[in-house]
Amino acid sequence: MASIYAFPAGVPNEGQPIRPHGVPDDLWAAVESVSTMPLLAGVHYREIPVPSTLADFGIGVELESAEHTHGDAPCKPTDGLSHTATGWIMVLYCERPRMEWGSRWRCTAFARLPLSDTENDPLTPSMYWDDMCDHLEAIEPDSLSGTVTVNQNTSFGAIGGNTSAGCEIRASWTPLDGSGPNGTMDAGAQVNSWATFLTSTVRCEEDDDR
Repeated sequence: MASIYAFPAGVPNEGQPIRPHGVPDDLWAAVESVSTMPLLAGVHYREIPVPSTLADFGIGVELESAEHTHGDAPCKPTDGLSHTATGWIMVLYCERPRMEWGSRWRCTAFARLPLSDTENDPLTPSMYWDDMCDHLEAIEPDSLSGTVTVNQNTSFGAIGGNTSAGCEIRASWTPLDGSGPNGTMDAGAQVNSWATFLTSTVRCEEDDDR
């Protein structure tokens, strides 16, 4: 857990974020909101670097959610496919508000989601996009944009006869400032909303039957 919130240099911090010199108050409040956010069962979190070309500061978290049942027991896939959703989210901060963001803040995120053959149809992109929108909270109206890509792989030769499909989502949005404690931006809620979305895409059939 501590290794996720070593900010911004990636040095382990014994579970407590250490504030570097020159970090603005509202940015540090965002770091603390991520360090204290609730962790979802079945989701693995890992800190990733944020390219300095994107913003002055950033918080990057990589996520992996495997299909599981109630009680956190792994599912046993019946179709032989991997049912794991992976992705990342970066919460970006610029010391001066950026016109294209309409804010100092911007979130950018990526997801790679499992897709069965029965889901691989022309309606899939809009279905996944709508599902993603339902999970995002506290964002500025009309600030969300992105793409959904559906792909299919067909193997040949010695491993011929197998096909697999997948879905990739790239999205960015401006988080609602003032949504966190003391009027700060709740970066932890933004990370948690993306983790919740990933988890929703790998529910077991047992979950849907309940």
